[in-house]
Amino acid sequence: MRTDYDVIVVGCGPAGSSTAEHAALGGASVLVLEKKKNVGEPVACGEFMPLLEEMEAILPNSPDLGPLFDVPESLISRRMDIFRILSPNRHWDVPFKGYTTDRDRFDKHLAEKARKAGAEIATSAQVIDVNGTEVRTRDATYRAKVVVGADGPVSKVAACLGLPKNQDPYPAITAQAEGDFEPIMEMHFGSVAPGAYAWVLPKGKGANVGVGVARRWADGKLTDYFDAYLKQRGLNIVTRPIGKYVPSKGPLDRTVAEHGLLVGDAAGHVMAVNGGGIPIAMICGRLAGRVAAEHVAKGVPLSRYEDLWRHQVAKPLRTAVHTKMLADLFFGSNRRLEFSMNVLGARRMGNILRCRPSFP
Repeated sequence: MRTDYDVIVVGCGPAGSSTAEHAALGGASVLVLEKKKNVGEPVACGEFMPLLEEMEAILPNSPDLGPLFDVPESLISRRMDIFRILSPNRHWDVPFKGYTTDRDRFDKHLAEKARKAGAEIATSAQVIDVNGTEVRTRDATYRAKVVVGADGPVSKVAACLGLPKNQDPYPAITAQAEGDFEPIMEMHFGSVAPGAYAWVLPKGKGANVGVGVARRWADGKLTDYFDAYLKQRGLNIVTRPIGKYVPSKGPLDRTVAEHGLLVGDAAGHVMAVNGGGIPIAMICGRLAGRVAAEHVAKGVPLSRYEDLWRHQVAKPLRTAVHTKMLADLFFGSNRRLEFSMNVLGARRMGNILRCRPSFP
């Protein structure tokens, strides 16, 4: 069994698969270690993707996004062009183009692209330790010139490499609901999801529904808020609810170690205002893979990766964090929240969704 590789990627979500694909395309030998038995299962995500034109508007410094987000039509579950933002007492319809997908199939698609590029993928391979360039699972020990942590918001790789961890990620829970839904994406704010939001994202059949809460504002269990939301909206779920953590403090200060990189949720590459992470993970994964391959082949410093992702995505991500910090001033009171959302209106909410300043 082969144990030495140029690049080892821990995690086979969108960040890990994109990293693996582009590292392999760059000529590196690549192994992906995924702790799950089946890539993409179970689904712990809202499953929403903005259209390419929205991504280009949000991230004007990220070039050549078309090939990255060219997904088969079969992976598009439901197209929509309205985000309905709901306060406790009213709603605003914000134009925003996107679609829902089936994350299990979407993740398998990205993993297959990585395989076709030349990466090897091992499932049921939970990493228990990373020591420099040595990566240990329960069954084997591997070595690599570069180790990439794409292992989520509570990253084992980050901890082992001495890189920062995500501070105060908020818990969320999601499931699939049955029924017929309008082609409108919903985000609910207020006491239904204190400090975060609840959502309904329609799909071809049924909808992805979920709730996230911030610990500082919640006075009950996440599952209690989820059950209350299902009852309020009259939703009947048909899958087991799955919990997750969502980074909300923006990108980490450091994502590069001597022999390693962090990407995706592990690096805090998430839009704090809406929890969106798939597109950023894919963009930064492409950068991580290319730099890792160039490091192996030409000695390009790994710090080049951090320079690139900061240039391409840091500004909108940090704008989203600042907006989230301002919003925190109004959480804890439905009355204050209602007032602030009335002041914002639909146009400024559209700016916020696109990670732009809400004012002027």
